[in-house]
Amino acid sequence: MSVDLKVMTLNCWGLPFPVICKNRQERIRALGEYLYNASYDIVVLEEIWVKSDFHLLREKLQKKLPFSHYFYSGAIGSGICVFSKHLITETMYYSFHLNGHPHKVFHGDWFGGKGVGMCSLYIEGLDINLYCTHFHAEYNPGQDEYEAHRLAQAIELCQFVRRTSSNCDMVIVAGDFNITPSQLGYKVITQYGNLQDVWKDENNQADEDTSGTCDVPGNIYTDPKNLIRRPHGVRIDYIMYYAKEYCDICVSDLQIGIGKVPKTDINYSDHEAVIARLSITKREETENIARLNIAKPLSRDQRESLQESLLVLDRGVAQCVNEEKFFQCMVFVLSLLLYAVNNWLVDPVTPDVSLLMAFSMACTKIGLALAIGASVWTALILKRAEFHGLMACKEDIMKLLGV
Repeated sequence: MSVDLKVMTLNCWGLPFPVICKNRQERIRALGEYLYNASYDIVVLEEIWVKSDFHLLREKLQKKLPFSHYFYSGAIGSGICVFSKHLITETMYYSFHLNGHPHKVFHGDWFGGKGVGMCSLYIEGLDINLYCTHFHAEYNPGQDEYEAHRLAQAIELCQFVRRTSSNCDMVIVAGDFNITPSQLGYKVITQYGNLQDVWKDENNQADEDTSGTCDVPGNIYTDPKNLIRRPHGVRIDYIMYYAKEYCDICVSDLQIGIGKVPKTDINYSDHEAVIARLSITKREETENIARLNIAKPLSRDQRESLQESLLVLDRGVAQCVNEEKFFQCMVFVLSLLLYAVNNWLVDPVTPDVSLLMAFSMACTKIGLALAIGASVWTALILKRAEFHGLMACKEDIMKLLGV
């Protein structure tokens, strides 16, 4: 039995802010037209933050990709959606424990409730689990405060895939990982997760200088400053797969990018699409072949990447503890200020104090009270939650390593 699947993933840069996210509506309409005229079996999209954009695409693609699903999560939705030519029989979503910081409003990842979505598909005798994900963004490569968060997300992705894929024939994982092939998170996913990158397939070794998917030259949304540091862009979007022993997979076609919107000079997104054609052959003698053995001993490479992960998580824990102490100190200092201000102006209507001064002092008291409340919430709730998320990931790795 042989099946050919053409899979595409694209981060669509669909933020609902016209000043920041340029040409969104025009790009989404053009993407719908492109997908309608193309021939894909599975399309995974990220950063579809505006629900009306998903509804527009779903209506446009009803005849070509009739089965679809949007993964709702967090305050604004995960932004992840799937369009399929084949029936989606089951879906579920797993939210990552660590998703950035809610007080970093302009980063926004926390509000999306990022995680990994799963779609079960039955295609011509093949049970396929499709996993779609979008990791936390990097923002500052020189001082990456979210490195531990993304690493924890990579480990949780591997755990989720391993624990939910025992009854399927093959796994496809697609999305924006926000990690490069040289980073630790990639090693964890490909070694501990046993996932094969289509661009590192033995028959299709990638040229990292020409396979960038973000900040690439020629994309009008690429910041020229990023090209100075990374002239060929960076590869952070992936299609990966894993197949059981009785399935053979050949990556017969690979492509990055779908060009520009016709009759314009704009791109479909600030990212480039990743496209792969997978040829899957399922052998008949499958009844006596064991399913994925998740209890087999770790290899040397797996142990090394997990041990290195512990060091990164330790740094993340230390940073979290320091930030928690900072906000605790802020509570103390702000409380002293509020006490001083409150006792300095006992009677706001004394002749020596103007009404404007009284109003200013009242606003100052309210501001200090709000800042104290926010600092208490951050120290006792948010930072504790982050600390527990990092510690949970550490404990999971230590169990795997037997320490």
